[in-house]
Amino acid sequence: MSNQFPAYSISVSGLLAWQLHALNNEGTEGNQSLTRRYYIVQKEDPEPQFVNGISGDMLKHIQAEHLHRIALEDGLNLSEGGKKFHPDRIGYDIDKKSLEIASNKKEVDLAASTQQVLERCTMSDLEGFMVTVRGSKTLKRESAIEFGAIVGIPTLVKTQSYFHAKYGTENPTPYNVQVSSGLYATVLNIEAFRIGYNPHNFEYAITPEERKKRLDALLKSVLYTYLQPNGAKRNTNLPHPSTFEGVIAVSTRRCPAPILSPLDEGYRRQIEGISESLNRINGEGTIRLFPFETMAEFTQQIETLITQVQPWESDAAEAIE
Repeated sequence: MSNQFPAYSISVSGLLAWQLHALNNEGTEGNQSLTRRYYIVQKEDPEPQFVNGISGDMLKHIQAEHLHRIALEDGLNLSEGGKKFHPDRIGYDIDKKSLEIASNKKEVDLAASTQQVLERCTMSDLEGFMVTVRGSKTLKRESAIEFGAIVGIPTLVKTQSYFHAKYGTENPTPYNVQVSSGLYATVLNIEAFRIGYNPHNFEYAITPEERKKRLDALLKSVLYTYLQPNGAKRNTNLPHPSTFEGVIAVSTRRCPAPILSPLDEGYRRQIEGISESLNRINGEGTIRLFPFETMAEFTQQIETLITQVQPWESDAAEAIE
């Protein structure tokens, strides 16, 4: 179809509003829960600002949960560890002896073993894995999706402590919960060209059709991550999502899709300027932008990508991880 185009990399730069949430706690101090905080340094303000945030680890775990459900629903290939959502993924299969990794002269054959893993497990392909083999090389793969921490915009985010009491049959237990509201900056990157790619033999381990299915599942998991941000205290502090605006950038050639944090008020204008320059440097259509003003428009833009985008592919080698 004429409206289809390849995706080398895909980025999201967005500004979102979450009200009354407690998604990412670092622990407790006495009877006080402690929310995650980050220092933000801005050019016009030399004094670092201490703001509420949600770690990239938390976002990656939320996205992986959604991807697991999508892979099961869509019948994508999963290892035994992948089906169980085991943190070791393909490592679970190796430990349970349901997968014998390829070896050459008593050492792991990285090309052949990676081929086995990519064919067998969507989760391991997209989310990455690491398997340490005693006395041999480490079998590993970097994640195809990368998340930055979600951080509050200084002066536009607020955390308050609320008193609660846990009532039992005898004495009630008082405790304080920290709940946050505000505008948050979020960034992520997808290296679509790496889906199904074996960097040890410079070939794709799966068919173009299977790569497309995995990219679609990955895009859906990103959408679901923002639609349903799982985390702490959701039983009584389910986030009130309101605003989500930003831009999805897609590169169609060997060129990174531009990312700029909404911590900078002019981030969208800068992304547009960067894209125009990259299109002049590398050729028209190198960067395609998909702006959105609401969660509904974000959903529509993800739908557009699922309909039109194909994973970038080339016979020429990509660098080994």
